[in-house]
Amino acid sequence: MTNVQLTQEQRELIERMGVFYEQHGIPPMEGRIMSLLIVCDEPELTFDQIRELLGISKSATSSALNMLLLTQRAIYRTKPGDRKRYFASNIVQWQEGFTENFQKFFGVIKIMKEALAQRTPKTPEFNGQMAEFIEFIEYLSVEFPRLYQEWCNRNTSNNNNQ
Repeated sequence: MTNVQLTQEQRELIERMGVFYEQHGIPPMEGRIMSLLIVCDEPELTFDQIRELLGISKSATSSALNMLLLTQRAIYRTKPGDRKRYFASNIVQWQEGFTENFQKFFGVIKIMKEALAQRTPKTPEFNGQMAEFIEFIEYLSVEFPRLYQEWCNRNTSNNNNQ
């Protein structure tokens, strides 16, 4: 096993990122492992390396990795002749996840419209705010694909110019 080391700055960054993820609804160990997989100089780490670098138990490591795999925040691969699994951040496939998450988010429009139609007219201020939210999400659902395509075209032309 490669002896992977982290600098003090990397350890502090992992902790700050972990707290950030935790504040946004990701359980602490999952956030710390995600952070480690992003910050560590090694592009992929074994189960034991993750556990040792973060100083966490086997069960905590296993539970968090299983959830990260389930939510597709992490991926793993194996190597011929090696029984270990090598875990990596799924940031390399960010475009698929980003687009998929936006599609799920945009899916709320229909159900929000149904909810608004069911609301009492006795709450005009709330209903108006809800209608504004729906309008904004509809706007994003049109603009996001356009912006994404624009970015892809720009990125492709930048890569062709290099």
